[in-house]
Amino acid sequence: MAGHAQPMQAISIERTIYSVLFTCLGACGFALLLGACYTLRGDVSWRGGLLWGLAGFVSFALAPALGLPPELPGAHPGDLAMRQMWWITTAGATAVGLACIAFSRATALKLLGVALIALPHLFGAPQATQGDSDLPTDMAWTFALSSLAVSALMWLILGALTPVLMRRYKAQTG
Repeated sequence: MAGHAQPMQAISIERTIYSVLFTCLGACGFALLLGACYTLRGDVSWRGGLLWGLAGFVSFALAPALGLPPELPGAHPGDLAMRQMWWITTAGATAVGLACIAFSRATALKLLGVALIALPHLFGAPQATQGDSDLPTDMAWTFALSSLAVSALMWLILGALTPVLMRRYKAQTG
């Protein structure tokens, strides 16, 4: 045998395990971020947490996906550093913009929030440079929508569950 090719099923299982592991680690990081926001804002109920979760989803998944939709493995996404910079800028600008809209009373700050949310999209996301993908368009579309749906569910669960767990911890520790 010339090569040591792994069976496709073993690759799929390994990819699934890594996907689950890093998705859970990411969710833990986002839960810590939400916990910090809840601590700074004061007491947040699970209902308020749903709104925080929705804001997290919009900031970290939906707004960046408008310019850079989730990509299938094997797609040709373009320059990674430029895409990451655009994603970070978009997520940050959207989070700050939503905060300006939600927490300020001044119309000028609310307008600034709208401008911050729109700004990265006016410049546009970096596009692929290697040509079109060989992957079917409907598969890419289904993957992007499925990824966003899972992300929305994760953010809503984190948003609602984090204040509940924080209250429980606070009650137990005094």
